[in-house]
Amino acid sequence: MRDPKKAGIALLTMVVVVILGAGNGCTPGQRQEAGGADERLVLGAYAGDTAALVWIAEEKGYFAANGLDVTIREYEAGKLATDALLAGEVDIATAAEFVLVSNSFVHDDLRLVGTIATARVNEVVGRKDRGIQQPSDLKGKRIGVTRKSAGEFFLGRFLLFNGLTLQDVEIVDLAPSEIVEQLSGGQIDAALTWDPNVYGIKSRLGDGVVSWPGQSGQDFYFVLIGKDAWIEEHPLAVERLLRALVQAEGFVESNDVASRQIMQSLFDHESAYMEYIWPRHDFAVVLPQALIVAMEDEARWRMESGLTDETAMPDYFYYIYLDGLEAVKPEAITVIR
Repeated sequence: MRDPKKAGIALLTMVVVVILGAGNGCTPGQRQEAGGADERLVLGAYAGDTAALVWIAEEKGYFAANGLDVTIREYEAGKLATDALLAGEVDIATAAEFVLVSNSFVHDDLRLVGTIATARVNEVVGRKDRGIQQPSDLKGKRIGVTRKSAGEFFLGRFLLFNGLTLQDVEIVDLAPSEIVEQLSGGQIDAALTWDPNVYGIKSRLGDGVVSWPGQSGQDFYFVLIGKDAWIEEHPLAVERLLRALVQAEGFVESNDVASRQIMQSLFDHESAYMEYIWPRHDFAVVLPQALIVAMEDEARWRMESGLTDETAMPDYFYYIYLDGLEAVKPEAITVIR
C-alpha cells in the first residue's frame, strides 16, 4: 500500500521538475536526455550568417538547456577557426567542407560531426578601372582570396569555366577583411570572397565594380569539425551540441522573421542586407551522401591543381563521425555505410 506522504512528496517533486524544465525552454524529457553535469566546449564560430544556427542556439539558450557550457570564439573565416582547432585553441570549429579537405592531406585526425547550413554567398568582384569587364579580363590580374578556404576552390573552378587557370593570375592570400580593404584601396584588382565582404565592397565602390556568382551553381556545406581524440573523450558534448543546433534549426524553420532579426541585431547588419543574404542559405543539421561526393571532388581538384603533393584520394567516410547525429537526429544521416 502506498504511503500518502511519500506520494505527495513525489507529486510535488514532479511539479517542480516540470516548472524548472519549462523555465529553461525545454521539456522534462529533453532535460533528462541532457542530464548530468554540464559538458564544457570551446566553439570556434564564423562570425556571420552562415553560422546562424550557432548564434541562434546561444541566443535562445539551447546550449545551456542541453547541459552544455559553451565558450564561443569568433573568427572571420572558417579557415581561421580551423587553424585555431589545429592549434588546440578550440574544441570544435565551423567551416566550409573544403577547409577540412584542404587540411585532410596533412591532418588525418580531423572529424566532421555534422553540417549546419548550405550556402550560395561567394562572388567574384573586379575593379572596372583595372580593365575588368568580363571574366577573361582577369588574366594577369592580382586576385585576392583566402587560401585553404572554399573561396580558393571556387576561384579555381570559376577560372577554369572561363578558360583560365590559377597560373594565369597572381593569387594574393588575404583574410576576408583584408580583401575588402585592399580591393577598395586598389592594392588588388579583383577578389573571390563571400558576404558580407562582397556587400561591403559593393557598398564602397558602387558602379566601380563588376561581379559574377562565384560558386558555379554549386552550394557549399558549412560544417562542424573536431579532432578525433577530443571527440572520443567527449561524445556527450558532441551529442548535446548537435541537439542544441537541431533545436535552433527548428526555431529558424518556424520563426523566419525572428531569426533574421536575431542575426541582424547580433552583427549590426542593415535590414536590406538581411533581405539580400538570408535566402542564399538553407539551415539544416544533416550528414548527406552528397557531402562526401563534394569533398572527393574538391580533393581531386586540389591534387590536379598541384596544391598538394599527395596523389591518393583520402577516404572521406573515415573523416565522418556519425554517432552524435545518430543519437539526436538519425533520419538526417544519408551517408552510405
